[in-house]
Amino acid sequence: MHERVSGSRAIRHGFSERTSHLAGVLRRLGRQRATVFVAVVLYNASPELIGEKLGVPPRTVRLTFDTTASRLRHPIYRAELEPLADEIGAFGASALVDEEMRALIREWRLEEMFEPLCAVCARPMPVPVVHTLQSRPGRPRRYCSNACRQKAYRARRKR
Repeated sequence: MHERVSGSRAIRHGFSERTSHLAGVLRRLGRQRATVFVAVVLYNASPELIGEKLGVPPRTVRLTFDTTASRLRHPIYRAELEPLADEIGAFGASALVDEEMRALIREWRLEEMFEPLCAVCARPMPVPVVHTLQSRPGRPRRYCSNACRQKAYRARRKR
């Protein structure tokens, strides 16, 4: 018998156990490769920002991301992550961040490096979940709210 969430889908209890496999796979890939992959997928960071933070050119960041994605498709990793892919479709990409992933993010200080900050108040901005590995259309957000955007506009007008 499965528990129901909001009357929609059943919860599978082995899910959190499988998501910890993702953190283990990322650790085995190496810190730089995993950092680039997590920065793109979770924080939607640009190759320029990632390159600046890691001290490598943006081209190297793109190559690193491509090779990391390719390695994750390798049968060794794919066998571990395939059951997780089915579950992500049911729960959304935000389900990828469990306790093991949070520990990895804290240990490597990824949130401090790649979390976008508001240009006015310097508070962390909400990061949209990226469902594909392609860049998002449009410009990235600069302000956390309409109030900060208006404050910046008034400051520009005064000059």
